[in-house]
Amino acid sequence: MSTELDEVALFLDFDNVRYGYLNTYGREPDPQELMSKAREYGRVVVAVAYADFSEHPATYRRGLEVGGIAPRDTPKRGGRKHASSSEMAMLMDIIDCLLDRPTIRTYVLMTGDSDFVRIVARARHRFGVQAIISGVPGTVSQDLIASADGADLLIPQDVELSEAEGGLSALQAVSEAEVGMLKLVNFLEGNRPYLTLNFIHSYAVSPTGRLRMSDAEANRVLDAFIEDGLLIPYEKRLDDGRFVVNVRLNSDHPLARQILGPQENKKRQKHQESETDSSSAWQPRV
Repeated sequence: MSTELDEVALFLDFDNVRYGYLNTYGREPDPQELMSKAREYGRVVVAVAYADFSEHPATYRRGLEVGGIAPRDTPKRGGRKHASSSEMAMLMDIIDCLLDRPTIRTYVLMTGDSDFVRIVARARHRFGVQAIISGVPGTVSQDLIASADGADLLIPQDVELSEAEGGLSALQAVSEAEVGMLKLVNFLEGNRPYLTLNFIHSYAVSPTGRLRMSDAEANRVLDAFIEDGLLIPYEKRLDDGRFVVNVRLNSDHPLARQILGPQENKKRQKHQESETDSSSAWQPRV
């Protein structure tokens, strides 16, 4: 059990947590509550939040500082998200902390991003520290949880646990394969005039592609997406009069909003609306 003598490091992926709160709870996160969560594990001697803070309300920088969390601004180059921005800065600071602060034995990572799987596993097995993943229910990679010592969900103090049960279920359901498939569908939908399940499947199992899934795994993930309403089937009429069953990504689904982010979803919704408005062929057959 943790005591006040135990030293704790808190690393906060602010984009991930803030948008998780907005999508899951319809509210902004309270920096004081985030710090209180970390303090459950001991005395917090390092606490840093990473984001391009030009994309967030100006009051947040002060709110984090008042809560005892240092905001580290990581501007995005060219208006695009790069792995070398917030995620890379957070990753390098964790490595520096592991090397330079051996008295810190517990690391609380407030994120759900699977990019941190390797550093979490390395911190535990090579440096012997305790790693806790503290994320918003429904937004955390299952692989990230599996790599850590445990998961401690971020649930606002005035929200009953029963109210978050749907999110708890979603937390257990999210896997690296599902995150990869969702990003693949997002990419393909923006670059194809139409999109069928067979085409997505063939791309996912391709030995030259990024996912390289097995046939069974691709079928499982696609079936789960359809059942959960993340992928929506519809019929599109081709120029020769034939109909083909297409699918589109449900931009309103919580998982799509969290993984793709609000800006990507806005672009997607505009694209889908323009496609629907510009062609009557997109209407379902009756």
